Amino acid sequence: MKTIGEIVRLSVDYVQKKEGRPRREVEEWIAHILGLQRLDLYLMFDRPVEDGELAAIRLGLPRLAIGEPLAYIIGSAPFYGLDFEVSPDVLIPRPETETLITVAKGFLASQKTPGTIFDICTGSGCIGLTLKTLFPQWHVVLSDISEQALAIARRNAQKMGADVEILHGNLLEPFSGRKAHVIVANPPYLSTAEWLSLDSSVASFEPRLALDGGAVGTEMYQNLFAAIPSFLLPKGLCVVEIGACQGPAILSLAHSFASSFLVQDLAGHDRVVAFSVS
Repeated sequence: MKTIGEIVRLSVDYVQKKEGRPRREVEEWIAHILGLQRLDLYLMFDRPVEDGELAAIRLGLPRLAIGEPLAYIIGSAPFYGLDFEVSPDVLIPRPETETLITVAKGFLASQKTPGTIFDICTGSGCIGLTLKTLFPQWHVVLSDISEQALAIARRNAQKMGADVEILHGNLLEPFSGRKAHVIVANPPYLSTAEWLSLDSSVASFEPRLALDGGAVGTEMYQNLFAAIPSFLLPKGLCVVEIGACQGPAILSLAHSFASSFLVQDLAGHDRVVAFSVS
C-alpha cells in the first residue's frame, strides 16, 4: 500500500510530464479526495492511502494532465469566503474580482435603507450572491445571456438559501422598465485577439462567451454604459470589472457620468471602474 508521500510524488510527476496543471493543484486534488488540507499532505507523508482513495485520485489525474482547471474537476471554487458550484458553463471566480465586492460593499454599507441590485453577466452568481449574503435586506437580481450559466447561479442561490430573482437576457435587456440602486457587472472584456492568445488551460475549458468581448474588448462596456442612465437610479452606483490594461479606456467611456473612478486590485492592476448618475 502506497503512502501519501509516494502518491504525491507519482501524481505530480505524471501531470507535469504532460505539462498539465501546476503542482499546487495536483496536491489540492489529492488533499480533496483524502478530506485533508493541502498542508496536511506534508504532515502525513507516511499515512497509507486506501485502495478506494487511490482509485478516486487516479480519476482526476488525466484531467489535470490535459490542463483542465481543478475547480471544474472538483465542481466548486471559493470566492470571498464562500463556495460556489462551477462548471465549464461559467467562469471560475477569481480573487481579483473580490475588488468589485469591496467597492460595492463600501457603497451599500453607506445606504440608510435597502434597495435593489442588478448583477449583469452573473455567471455562477458569485458577485450578486456574495452581495446578497453581505446585505440580505437588499433585493438582488441576477441576469445572464447563458441559460446554462443561470442554471448554475440558480443552484448556488438555492444552496445558500439566497432569495434572489433570476432573469435571462443580454446585459440590461431583461430589466426593461426597472431601475436599480446598484448595478454590478463582470462582462467579457478580452479582445478576440487576446482570447485567441490565451493559455490553453483557459481557452480550452472556460466559456468563450464570458471572455471574448469583441474585436476591441470594450464593446460590452459601450453598450452597457449607453443603457445605464435608463436603469440606474439617481445617486446610484455602477461598478464593473475591467481588464488590467483597460483603465484609461473604460474611464474615458464613463467620462459623462458623475464621480467616475478607477480602483486597482491587490496586485496593483486596474480592476474596477465605478460611477454614478446625477
